[in-house]
Amino acid sequence: MKEIITPFSKLKNPTGKHKDWYREEFIKIFCQEINPDNKLFKSVELIKDYKKSYQSLELKERLNLISKLLKEYLPGNYKRQLRALSKLFGKPLPFEEGMFTIGFYLYPISQFIELYGEEDIDFSLEQIEKLTQQFTGEWAIRPLANLDQKKILKKMKEWSKHQNFHVRRLSSEGLRAKLPWGKKIQWVNDSPEKTLPIYNKLRNDNVLYVRRSVANSMGDMIKIDPELSIQTFDKWLSMKLTIENLWVIKHAIRTPVKKGNKKFIQLKNKVDKLSLELKKAKN
Repeated sequence: MKEIITPFSKLKNPTGKHKDWYREEFIKIFCQEINPDNKLFKSVELIKDYKKSYQSLELKERLNLISKLLKEYLPGNYKRQLRALSKLFGKPLPFEEGMFTIGFYLYPISQFIELYGEEDIDFSLEQIEKLTQQFTGEWAIRPLANLDQKKILKKMKEWSKHQNFHVRRLSSEGLRAKLPWGKKIQWVNDSPEKTLPIYNKLRNDNVLYVRRSVANSMGDMIKIDPELSIQTFDKWLSMKLTIENLWVIKHAIRTPVKKGNKKFIQLKNKVDKLSLELKKAKN
């Protein structure tokens, strides 16, 4: 993985726990980068407020604290505040790795949008599109999805065609029914079929990072509506077969297969056979 230097590169994580990126040293650099001349607020005061209580807090609590302090100290409305924070955005990461090794310093911006993004949904979406190319927007998008299903679903369908693979991956990962650390999206759980146009589009993506998200999303769908999932997989198998799509199916069904579900074991056997035939045909 190519080394990428940021103002935060000199920071070390003493424990390896995600929460311990966000210590006093972090908030000092963060304030210096968004407020170098102290014109927006008195950085020393924000740092002092963070220092008072962060040590007893876990990851999300630390991020919430940073977000609330930024909301309190940054002048202007939400759009102006988020624009000030977006100064931290750099170039898109050219590789999959790096969310918690290179882009970790952007998590407070993700959390800020997650907490306050509804104040300007359109601007939030613009910034999430940039954010996800260096960190991830999968958590920030979910409160907006609950607020405006039609707008977010339309945007996710657009992003599934995006030239940047991080954005394509977000269009899948952001609507996962059971995303770790993510807020529940009620309409996804009630009507999982609404997300299928996205997975139909991305099931053959040429980037494994994207396909893995599709597989995990379909794995979540299996837990909600196994019959819908089986029907979807059968439809995919009736279309032009690709190694990429067969991989997605096999990865998606691994949990019910391990649990001994007969329908999914039969499906796995079929996928294994088709994969072997496809490989032989290419050789």
